[in-house]
Amino acid sequence: MAWNEIPAKDDPNLSFQAYYARPNVLQSMLGGASREAFRQLWARAEDDDLTGLARSDLAGSIAADLIRGLGVREITEMEIKDGSWFVHSGVTRHSYVSPGIYEARILSPIGWLTSKVRSDCRLTSSASVNMSGDDDVSFVVGRIASLKSLKFDLVVAGYREAFASLTADRIFVARSASEAATDLSMMAVRAPWRPDPIIKIAGFSDDEMLRMAIYDTVIRFEDAVERHGAWRLLYDGTGTVMHEHQHQGMYRLFSQFIFGAYGISVDPNADHGSGPTDFTLRLRGAVNVIEFKKDLKKSEIRHGLEVQLPLYMASAEALRGTYIVMCHSNSRPEVEDILSQVFAENPDLPEIDCWVIDCRPRASASKAATREAT
Repeated sequence: MAWNEIPAKDDPNLSFQAYYARPNVLQSMLGGASREAFRQLWARAEDDDLTGLARSDLAGSIAADLIRGLGVREITEMEIKDGSWFVHSGVTRHSYVSPGIYEARILSPIGWLTSKVRSDCRLTSSASVNMSGDDDVSFVVGRIASLKSLKFDLVVAGYREAFASLTADRIFVARSASEAATDLSMMAVRAPWRPDPIIKIAGFSDDEMLRMAIYDTVIRFEDAVERHGAWRLLYDGTGTVMHEHQHQGMYRLFSQFIFGAYGISVDPNADHGSGPTDFTLRLRGAVNVIEFKKDLKKSEIRHGLEVQLPLYMASAEALRGTYIVMCHSNSRPEVEDILSQVFAENPDLPEIDCWVIDCRPRASASKAATREAT
């Protein structure tokens, strides 16, 4: 647990300074467009007078967004299985093994887990000192490589910033997920790793880059919800679906890096004359309006695509919109059929990209096995 007793995954201002990072593993968690932006920014840091600090900020920022976006838990508070991501707050024990080979060990509920420490992944000049002996206030992001051999991949290591959650007028305290999501959806895009991080990809117009960034974010958001258990973050403790602010806040987490790198401005709840949009995105002259819709009422799914989003787009002078339906009650094919009907019945609809994400609860493997056994 952290200094402020707020789990990392629930801290709306989570931030930490990384002194060690494996960029290839971080890239594997990104989409195609954000991966390219990461490569450019990582390479650009090579020319920086403070290369280590620039890469430290970049790695820490991406890892923080992944932790919150995937709801990555402390290793002491989760079901441990091969491939699981986890965070570890506390002692990391570093040791010399043989010339050029070092290990990191952390204590988990199933025993000591061990990882190789790669010298080429040390980012700052202080990393060698930090990764010697017992680092008793470390913050580690890792992934279980093998339960059988008690091995893990050390992906990022550093220090969680104690004052990142302090502002001039308030201190963030433990709060509900829906309240935290509201904060997240209102946050400005962070880009602390560079004073001018704007990435431009040759051959793509602003409209194409904006659409590509939205696509990249939706794909990673969908993957987290459908395949990495992040659907749990969309329900409260009683199993009730949370407000759409929670869905929007989670999406915003996955967008932080790519939107900041491209220089995309985000205007949540902007009212252009026909009511507040969920998000209005701008990349220089390109504009895209994003509308989220839960599928609790089929009539509202139709209304959102047929009437609501087109009105928002017209008011914002957006040539393209994005419609994201979060399935809590219906299957993906059922919702896709509704959307297809709307397009068939309204051939004059503006350019709208539709996404359907299955947010319905999944049974854990252990619970499913228990039910089969009984």
